[in-house]
Amino acid sequence: MTSDSNSTFQIHYFASASSYTGKQTERLAAPLPLSQLFDTLEALYPGIREAVLTSCGVSLGEEYVDVEDKESGVVIAEGDEVAVIPPTPSLDEDLLDPSTDVLNNPLKKEFDEHKNIRSYLLKWQASAVNSMDPVRGPGTSNPLDPSVPWVGNMLNDSRETHDNASDALRIGDEALNFDNAADEGEGLGQYLEPGDLVAMSSGDGPLTFAIYLRSIHKQQQFYTDRGKWRISFPKDLAYVVKGFVSPDLLEPLFPHLPDVAAQMQTELQSIIEGGIPRKAGAHLLKKIDQFDRDTQDLYRENSARLDRIHEIVADQTEYREYTLEELTCKALEIEPHQLTDVYLFLIHRLTHMHSFYIECDRSSLFTNYYLVKPLRVAQNIDQVTQWVHEHQDHLYQSVHGKGSPHFQAHPLQKFIQKAQRLIKLSRSVRAPTTMSCVGPTGQRFDLSQEDIRSAYREIPTEPFSDTDRMIIEYLQMWCLPPRRMASGSMRSAGSHIMRSTGMYGTVDLNPLTGNLFLQELGVFYPWDNLRLFDQGLALPGHGTSPSSDDAAWKEVQQECEQLGSEVLPDKMHDVRTDWGDLPVYCVDDVTAEEIDDGVSLERIPGSDDTFWIRIHVANPTAFIDPEGATMKYAASRVQTFYSPERTYPMIPSSLTQKHFSLAAGRPTLTFSAKMNLQGEVLDMNVSNGTVNNVIYITHDKLRSLFVSDAGKHLEPLTVGGAMPKKIFREGLQEELAPEDEENFHIMRKLMLAFREYRHKNGAMEWPFQTNISVSMAVGHEPLKPSSFEATQGRYIIGDPIIQLAQQQVDPHEVVDTSKYDLISLLMNMGCWVSGKWLAERNIPSVYNGTYYHPEYAQVTSTNMSEYGGKQWLELAPPKGITSSSPLKHTPLGLDTYVKSTSPLRRYSDVIAHYQIEAALRFEHENGRRLDAQTDGSALPFSRDYVDQYLSSTRWKSNRLRDCDKHSKQFWACMLMFRAFYFAECPLPETFECLIHRPFSNTSLAGTPYGHGYAAVMPSTGVRCQVLIPKDMAETADLDILSTVEAKITAVDMARTMVVMEATRVIKPFERTGEWQ
Repeated sequence: MTSDSNSTFQIHYFASASSYTGKQTERLAAPLPLSQLFDTLEALYPGIREAVLTSCGVSLGEEYVDVEDKESGVVIAEGDEVAVIPPTPSLDEDLLDPSTDVLNNPLKKEFDEHKNIRSYLLKWQASAVNSMDPVRGPGTSNPLDPSVPWVGNMLNDSRETHDNASDALRIGDEALNFDNAADEGEGLGQYLEPGDLVAMSSGDGPLTFAIYLRSIHKQQQFYTDRGKWRISFPKDLAYVVKGFVSPDLLEPLFPHLPDVAAQMQTELQSIIEGGIPRKAGAHLLKKIDQFDRDTQDLYRENSARLDRIHEIVADQTEYREYTLEELTCKALEIEPHQLTDVYLFLIHRLTHMHSFYIECDRSSLFTNYYLVKPLRVAQNIDQVTQWVHEHQDHLYQSVHGKGSPHFQAHPLQKFIQKAQRLIKLSRSVRAPTTMSCVGPTGQRFDLSQEDIRSAYREIPTEPFSDTDRMIIEYLQMWCLPPRRMASGSMRSAGSHIMRSTGMYGTVDLNPLTGNLFLQELGVFYPWDNLRLFDQGLALPGHGTSPSSDDAAWKEVQQECEQLGSEVLPDKMHDVRTDWGDLPVYCVDDVTAEEIDDGVSLERIPGSDDTFWIRIHVANPTAFIDPEGATMKYAASRVQTFYSPERTYPMIPSSLTQKHFSLAAGRPTLTFSAKMNLQGEVLDMNVSNGTVNNVIYITHDKLRSLFVSDAGKHLEPLTVGGAMPKKIFREGLQEELAPEDEENFHIMRKLMLAFREYRHKNGAMEWPFQTNISVSMAVGHEPLKPSSFEATQGRYIIGDPIIQLAQQQVDPHEVVDTSKYDLISLLMNMGCWVSGKWLAERNIPSVYNGTYYHPEYAQVTSTNMSEYGGKQWLELAPPKGITSSSPLKHTPLGLDTYVKSTSPLRRYSDVIAHYQIEAALRFEHENGRRLDAQTDGSALPFSRDYVDQYLSSTRWKSNRLRDCDKHSKQFWACMLMFRAFYFAECPLPETFECLIHRPFSNTSLAGTPYGHGYAAVMPSTGVRCQVLIPKDMAETADLDILSTVEAKITAVDMARTMVVMEATRVIKPFERTGEWQ
């Protein structure tokens, strides 16, 4: 826990000294006798003594010193500042003339007279304008020319950005932040504000401090603890202390900051940094330094305990979850009221140092979740790394003829020999590739034949011993996301094991290619989606957290089996409405397993322009105890998770399909709005009911009532054979009666009229949303979850069938949603009714809303056509937030919004249903409206509970959303990989790509992946990296949200990224469409 200044001194180079060294400043080891300074510099920069130093002056602190005086006994101490000062010639002197002597320098003579080194340096600086001066602005030698681009020119102190190579996908999503940006969100106020202190991560290095200054052109500017301005990105930020300094204290820095997007000087930098005069930020550096000292003091007081932090907070065999507050109290044995920013940051800093064993969720800067691996895992890692060290020593000794003949029995040596045999078996049926993935096999199994039930066969090979499984577990931990093995010995062990097999000479040996190694051993399937092994999500069936998660799932299944065999008591029986023969239209995909909702249109007698729209929603909450195992498990899962290979239900389907999925005679909670064709909402109602006349149709069928999709849908891309025939849901209607069609046309008119109301409230329509629609199959049953525990090697013959949908779309088009997705508009209305009903009673629930970034002009319904090209950098769209109190949802144009239409698959909807039903029972029994401010005891959930739930599950919502995107991208890339390299299906010669931000303006700048643009293929939704050839015409027309034509050049399975090369620019951004 020591600062970087310990045991070093700072040396500054000016003019020719800076040019020769290529540096403005650096640190050298201290203490150092002054008389040895030139010798030290000559060793570092051969030739510098003769070329530069013989004509330079040297200052130590504020005194000019004589380096050649070997009798002076002066020693440069820790923390000292030294300057190497070349002479400044007078007008008749030539600095390049070797006869020019520093002793004849007029400024030197002035220094000798006044003995003020700072005054001397300031005058020297004023006489020598220097465009390379890293400090730019008033009072510097670098003139502030607005026409000159801001290029970072401060060296990065050898700090390299850490990149795990999978960030390109995340950055693509960052760039496309108008895509459902307002759908889910952070908590209120959870964004950076000027004056916040952040801790920045630099890979496996220590955390460093910086103060957030402002955001310009979607670049966040910070003032670092080294006195520099720096551009940083969300992935660099590891911690925040809100309100660290007043924003007023930042004013002196702004004249020296870029006022446009800054660029990287690639010859010098791995991050974008520039200089700021020390005096301008000295007051801030003092505050940062004091906070750092307070943290270090606290550490020193408790070091004996904190050096064992993992032992203290971990269980022997179980994974444990903590908030930072809980972790701090346990680590320091203190009470919650003793917590301070210093206490909390110290513990976070220690978790960063042990980031593999104590994993902090990084899905957002403001999430508060720490997963602690058990001691058993740490002991296993220690044992494997010890075996690796012994193996390395054996290899060294063997080279010198001293190897032991008994080493063949060593656990690692035996594993390596077994691995070589398994790899050879695997390569007899599958070729390894340089894309961190094995290729497909040549054999296929025709699923259309009745006796063939699976598209692949497993061939078992050798069993794994106990020591094999220890090594395999290490390798799994090494290569599974988020890949937090930071220490060198821990991280390098995997590379050594792979290298020792002698089978991977043509690929980089790192955690990404570790996946290839485990595939060839038969530990991972060739198609395993590693995101599903996330130990924080602990998805059931994979064995990543067997006792905590899988055991809970088994308990829930047992409870559901018991409930399914009983007649469930209905808590809402006395207030339930029978909807009789009212048609209830359930619109969903043909393969939907459970139906959450349906819609109805009820006519008002005597009126031809006023109707009741009713949204009927499945009603499990009237029957299931909120404190029972089923709902507690649902709360922990947050939502049902759908991946292309399988579904992970929040509530077991054995219960939902038997009792709650909408069908004749099933219970509902119904949200109703009385509307006229002018869009006026005349009345609202929420009630429990029972539906009887249920009509099932598909989205495609409903869409066909309003528009023909001819030419929109293209033939899907398919590899591996023909997809098995889909099992359609029973009762699905292919045709609608005329009265049913008329009902839908009326509902569309009502939604179009309601759109006008929403527009007055700021509603916004986005261009076509590019989502991946990918499916896979291995037979007539879903793919079983892969187990994290490997007991035997295997190789696989056959591969999954993968299908990727294609559409012919214009990514700039704003379509008429009432034609293409009428149900979404109706569901939004149901959620609005729910939110209004709850808000009128002050009932806490999960309210969804939006906020705007306070530092940018707002994207609104009136300027959306400008949100592209260079204007994209100037405007900010609304972003989603959640709260236990009502919020305005600007993009929907609704004053309040509570998701309430999917209680079978989303726990926030379950909370709303329990709250509503408690209020309905209260009002039925008491004959008056409930007010939660006075009647809160009647509700199952308090505001504190809802706030706590939101805070404790926000990380999981973020992770599930990321896992969903990565899973779809993974399977789409797997299809592209097999099609592009193995010709399993023909691909279009080129694809249209929607260009987003250049990678050089993201956190990948300065890395091997920092070239080209983040982009998406609108026809498939697949994220890609588009490289622009230097000789391509029309590159000047390229800008954010332009479209280009591009061809595939690589499919990188390590990054799950399609790499493309642009062939021509199609068109710049231009908003079009019926609702533009």
